[in-house]
Amino acid sequence: MKTSKPVICAIMVALFTVSLFSALPTHAQTPLVTPGRLYVLGSSTIYPISSQATTAFQSHVLALGSPFTATTVTLNDLGSGAGLNALKDNPPTADIAASSRSGANSGFYGTTYPLSGSTITNPQEFLIGYDSIAIVVPATNTWLSQASASQVADLFRTTANGNNVPLYATWGDWANAQVPPVTLPTGVASQTIGRIGREYSSGTFDGFNTFFLNAFGYNMAYNVQTEQTAGNWLPSNYQPLTSNANVMTAMRQPQNQYAIGFVGLGFVQNDLGASHPNGIIPLSLYNPTTRTYISPSVANVKGGSYVTDQSTPATIIRPLYYFMDGIPSATTPDAVKSLWISFIKAHDDYLVNDGFITMNRIDFAGASSGNPNRSVGTQTVPDGIVDFEDLVYFANAWIEYYGPNHLLNPYADISGPNGLPDGKIDFNDLVAFANGWIAYYE
Repeated sequence: MKTSKPVICAIMVALFTVSLFSALPTHAQTPLVTPGRLYVLGSSTIYPISSQATTAFQSHVLALGSPFTATTVTLNDLGSGAGLNALKDNPPTADIAASSRSGANSGFYGTTYPLSGSTITNPQEFLIGYDSIAIVVPATNTWLSQASASQVADLFRTTANGNNVPLYATWGDWANAQVPPVTLPTGVASQTIGRIGREYSSGTFDGFNTFFLNAFGYNMAYNVQTEQTAGNWLPSNYQPLTSNANVMTAMRQPQNQYAIGFVGLGFVQNDLGASHPNGIIPLSLYNPTTRTYISPSVANVKGGSYVTDQSTPATIIRPLYYFMDGIPSATTPDAVKSLWISFIKAHDDYLVNDGFITMNRIDFAGASSGNPNRSVGTQTVPDGIVDFEDLVYFANAWIEYYGPNHLLNPYADISGPNGLPDGKIDFNDLVAFANGWIAYYE
C-alpha cells in the first residue's frame, strides 16, 4: 500500500494536537432494537444500495467475530419520513434510518433532546452518496421529451395553493399554452394529465419539491416531527406512492399512459438509451446557460449541467443519508450500526451499480448539517473538499475511539487488514486516510 511518511506524520501531529484540546463527553449508548438483528428502514431510493450489501455484510460480520455477533439485516423501502419516524419512535423500531433528505430539511432536529415523543438524545447523520430527480413519462408519450424545470412545475401544480385545480387539466390545455403551440397526436388533446410521484414524507418528494416546486414559489415542505405538510400545490388527481419502484410500475400501466411522474435518478438509468427497455422516458431539462436540453445522467449531474432554469441555475442533486441515535461503543455488539455505514461507504460499486453518485471516502466534514447537537464532529457533513477540516474530524474520531467510551465513528473506520472496515480505528485507517489525502492532491 502506497503511503507518504510526511502526510502520516502530519496526521499524527494533528491527532496529538486535537487530543490536547478535546473534551471527551459521555455518550448514552443506544442498543439495537433486537439483539442479533439490524433494522435499516426508510428511503426507497437508498433501498437498492442497502439490499446489495445485505448478504455480504452479514458474512463480513460473522468473519470479524467478537464483539460482533451473527446479525440479520432487515430492510424496508417505505420512504425517508417513515424511516426517520421509526428511528424516533418510543421505543424506536429502527436502528438506522435511510433518508434521501437531510435532518434539518425534514424537521427531524429539535431544539432540545430527547426529541418530543422520542428517546433520541444524540442524532447523527452520515452522508453516503448522492442522487438526483428524473421527470418521467411513459414510452408511449411521443409529444414530450424535454422541458424546463419551471415547465415541469406548471405541469404538476394547481392554480392556487390548496384549491386542487390544475393549471393544465388536459394535454390540450398544456399544448395550447406553449409558445408556439404543440401539435398533439390524434385523441391526446382531450386526455387528462395524470400526475404520479411520492408521498410527502419521502426524500424523493422533498427533492422534487426543492427543485421543481419551491424553486418557483410553490413550496410544500413536510415536517417529520409534526407529520404535516405546509401548503398544497398539487391537484387532487396527484397519486402519492410509497416507493420509487411503485412509481415506475404505475407509469407503465395502460391507465397512466397520459401521466407524468418523478423518481430518483438511479431508477431510470437503464432507460436513457433509445430503446427504453423499462418503458419509461426521462425528460431532458433546459439549461439556460448552455441553452440546450440536458438528459438526467450521473455524468451530467456530477458535471453540473443538469439544472433548474432559475436566474441562478441550481444543479439538481440531493444527498443520501443514514441516521442513527448516538455513536455506539466499539466494544459492544451495537457497533454493528457503525460497521454497516462504514461497509456501505467502502463499496462505491453499490452506488454505481444502481446509477447513484459516489463521494470521496475521506471527505467527512466542512458543510453545516443543521444539526444543533454537538458531539464527535458530526455537526458538519461532507462538503466535496478534502482539507484540514477532514483531518481534524478524523483526529477527533481517533481520540473518541481511544477514549473511555471507545466510540466507533463510521466515517473513521475506513479500512482493515483485508481492505474493508473492521470495527476498529487504527493504523489501517490512518494509512487509508493518508493515501486518500495523497490521491486527492495528486
